[in-house]
Amino acid sequence: MKHIRSVTLLLALAACCSGASAQADTVSNAQWRRTDTTLFDLIQNGYAIVAVTSVAARSSGLPEDTYILQKTNSVYRCVETRAAETAATRSTSPLHCAELVKPYSE
Repeated sequence: MKHIRSVTLLLALAACCSGASAQADTVSNAQWRRTDTTLFDLIQNGYAIVAVTSVAARSSGLPEDTYILQKTNSVYRCVETRAAETAATRSTSPLHCAELVKPYSE
């Protein structure tokens, strides 16, 4: 039951944050901090993909897949924009990953 609640929470996080691009500059009070870590590196370090969402990117209208990865209390999201409507066609641009962090508050 705990696992189902965690996945539900992560799906909610992904849905509410999917409009905020991982490409954006890091803001001091942002929930997500951009990282150079790759999806491959995260998987190799024991992170598991716990959710995937697919929506049209607001900026381009192209399909955008968001992968949510978790390892204990650490959460990352990696965003990939597809070049076409078919899942088999992927963009040549790399995935952009960001880590969920506690926002800074003054």
